[in-house]
Amino acid sequence: MYKTACRGDVSPSDMKIIMYEGGKKYAVRGTNKIKVGEKIYEGGAYTTDEAFKTGPLVFAKYAATLWKKNLLSN
Repeated sequence: MYKTACRGDVSPSDMKIIMYEGGKKYAVRGTNKIKVGEKIYEGGAYTTDEAFKTGPLVFAKYAATLWKKNLLSN
């Protein structure tokens, strides 16, 4: 799990998960979720590479679990 952020503002940070099996790369990219109001959040969306469509289902499940675990900003 990689996170990159500019702490000069309150925008969501970029997040990335990179997994390899053999020479095949599986990547998830998106942003974390931040609270911008009493009950208002921004960010949190992600996209997965095409490799997840043909790869083992357990990879996609693990990536989704890891994403959710790191979704909210401290």
